[in-house]
Amino acid sequence: MPRIRCLWLTLCSTLLLSGCSSSIAGSWETSEVRPQGAGFPINQVTFDEQGKYTATGALSAQGTYSGDIHTTTGVYTRKWQTVRVSPFGGQSLEYNTRRRLDGKLVMTLKVPGQDREVTAVFTPAKP
Repeated sequence: MPRIRCLWLTLCSTLLLSGCSSSIAGSWETSEVRPQGAGFPINQVTFDEQGKYTATGALSAQGTYSGDIHTTTGVYTRKWQTVRVSPFGGQSLEYNTRRRLDGKLVMTLKVPGQDREVTAVFTPAKP
């Protein structure tokens, strides 16, 4: 019995540590948005290792929605499961993020000024 408990603790520790240290660096594209049909500010994003990002989506850097696709660049910071995206010349947004065991990136935004959340699931972008 102690052997099974030790194996279980080792497995749980490994999963927790790998989930906390998983990098978000790379290029990602939206594969799913919840609730279905909801708008999410980012359609595609590239996070680099130096803390810069480039994203395309329905919001401009100033946070306005015009129905057009905009490209924004800026910096991001990550602390635990929170990523703060700060576009140059615009307003910062905070996302709760996590990496799933299948490697996908999940980002949840509490919409500023509203009492709702929108979640997007991202897969690695194809080159």
